Amino acid sequence: MDFIDIPHLDDLPALSRTIPNFTVAVGALVVLCGALFVVAFARRWSPRLWVSIAVALVVRAFAVWMSYGHTPRDVAAHFQRAGELIMAGADPMTHMPDFRWNFLPFMPLVFAAELKTGITWEFSSKIVPVLADVALVAILARLGGAEHGRKVALLYALCPLAFLVSAVHGQVEPVTLALGVGGYLAARRQRPGWAGVLVGLAIAAKTWPAVLVPGLLRELPVRRWWAALAGVVVMPLLFLLMIPFVLHDSLVEAVKVLTGYRSLVGRWGWAGVGHNFEWVGLGYQGQGIDVAQRIGTLLTAVTVIAVIALLWRRGDGIVLTAGIMLAFFAVTAGFGVQYLLWPVPFLLLLRRATGIVFVSLASAYAATFYLLYEVMPELNPVLDDLLPWTSLIVIAAGLVALPWRGPASPRPPDPAEPPRSSGPPEPPRSSGPPEPPRSSGPPGSARETGPASRFRGEPTPAADPSYT
Repeated sequence: MDFIDIPHLDDLPALSRTIPNFTVAVGALVVLCGALFVVAFARRWSPRLWVSIAVALVVRAFAVWMSYGHTPRDVAAHFQRAGELIMAGADPMTHMPDFRWNFLPFMPLVFAAELKTGITWEFSSKIVPVLADVALVAILARLGGAEHGRKVALLYALCPLAFLVSAVHGQVEPVTLALGVGGYLAARRQRPGWAGVLVGLAIAAKTWPAVLVPGLLRELPVRRWWAALAGVVVMPLLFLLMIPFVLHDSLVEAVKVLTGYRSLVGRWGWAGVGHNFEWVGLGYQGQGIDVAQRIGTLLTAVTVIAVIALLWRRGDGIVLTAGIMLAFFAVTAGFGVQYLLWPVPFLLLLRRATGIVFVSLASAYAATFYLLYEVMPELNPVLDDLLPWTSLIVIAAGLVALPWRGPASPRPPDPAEPPRSSGPPEPPRSSGPPEPPRSSGPPGSARETGPASRFRGEPTPAADPSYT
């Protein structure tokens, strides 16, 4: 593949048309929601859940309406084709060109259902992503706990990056996140089987949710891992077996396509800057790209292992997953703008200012891509040169937001084990000498009463994983 000659700012041609109404309207929505997002965090707004859900629905409905005619090509054309192939009884992985659909047939089944609604594709394609995004608001409210859940729900409802990916792009990420974060909620409630099934479905939708598995295991006692891992493995396997037994296609060819997926190289991070200097190509494969893909894959594997080793004992599954995803952005060669949504739910659950800065900068980066790059080709020569450099700012913010010193939330206790005390009992508060505990039985018996007994077997905020 030939390298692309990127002009400098001085070579910017005169714009041949005015800024589209889509860019103005959705851009105003991004600015408004972005400002409210920051204010809501600073002032700790905590409305009722139905308010956050209503805000999420209204914002996303407006974005869907205004983005009609401006849906990116992958959703507007490739996803529609994947749904049509499923309706015809064919596997999209083996019947579409390279890098158009490299995933299991779970989401093409969803696309087929959306096509059958009879609604024009640019609207129907966004039904499930938007509903999943709104469902994620409710899931975060539960996962955030009684004290912080409503704050987190409002933040996600207002997050510009979230509605840009779900309502403007219509990508699969909101579906995978709703399933994956739902799996974490199930793990917190000590339902490892359901947790594994939900994360397994997320992996069946797209392959990247495999990075959720370490955090999921961190949320569970070791003796319950088998139940979660069974669900993680079984769900993708069922959709894989659907290819030969239902779609009557080649399993071997499907596996080759599935394992051969590559993201676009040349617009993000070190690979994007390398492209600007003509060291790295732009695309999925070819000259100057294949080597970058291999380097990026190696760096990603080493980084993920290192982050797991460093954060496993420093934090809970939320901390671990946020760390893996933020570190991934620093080393990956391949990138799609929708990837920026991956760590957002986890960063909001951590409730740190550095996470809010990252989400805000990532939203601005995504808005530049969706509202300018995708709809104003006159600007693309400049943006091709600018976006890789600005991605370094987003990466730096992500590294600052890494939760290195996050307080560890203990792994939830196994229900089969007896409850343990969270620490020695406090002495009774009294102006006189302490009174010995009254007991009608031997110390430690079930009939013991008094100040010390209330500490036995009672959960405390420090031992409750919902206090993140």
